[in-house]
Amino acid sequence: MMLRAALCALAISSTSANAQAVDALFDLLCGRTVHFYDPSGNQIEYTAGDGTAYLWFHDLPDVIVGTWGVYSDGELDQRGEGNGTSREDIGGSDLLNQPLDGAQVYYEYGPGAFGPQDVGGFHCFDELELFETVVSGGIFPGDRYGLRDGVPPYTLPEHPFVPLENFDTDFPQLPPEPACGVPIS
Repeated sequence: MMLRAALCALAISSTSANAQAVDALFDLLCGRTVHFYDPSGNQIEYTAGDGTAYLWFHDLPDVIVGTWGVYSDGELDQRGEGNGTSREDIGGSDLLNQPLDGAQVYYEYGPGAFGPQDVGGFHCFDELELFETVVSGGIFPGDRYGLRDGVPPYTLPEHPFVPLENFDTDFPQLPPEPACGVPIS
């Protein structure tokens, strides 16, 4: 609980030179559901405003609950975390075109989250690494699939890629919820 509060407090009140980048990345992710696809497969995550992350990970029967936050590179370097890289423009909407250089999103999942051999831990991604895996058009306000309930709507396949159109068919009447971040234009 304290880590969750600290992550959100740092994301909101950062006064470092990269505060604008931290705030922009926080606003982009906070209170949103994001579809990811990378070599490990399909993943969907809802990042709540209280710092809780709800991950719908392929082939798992339950939602993985963890924490998330956004730090500047300097804050992560001081903690001994992060990936040590900084990137520029990630493209897309007006919000996505803001310079985010120096900001990283930080996720923490407990032991066993991804299987019995998983020791748990932290995963950091700079904005370029993170958004290289975001499906085009795959950022939605609110908890689009009810992941806070702890049970995914169905088992998400690892591969092949599941197009957004398939989800639109399964969830056609879901009303949008407000996100805690700024609107995506």
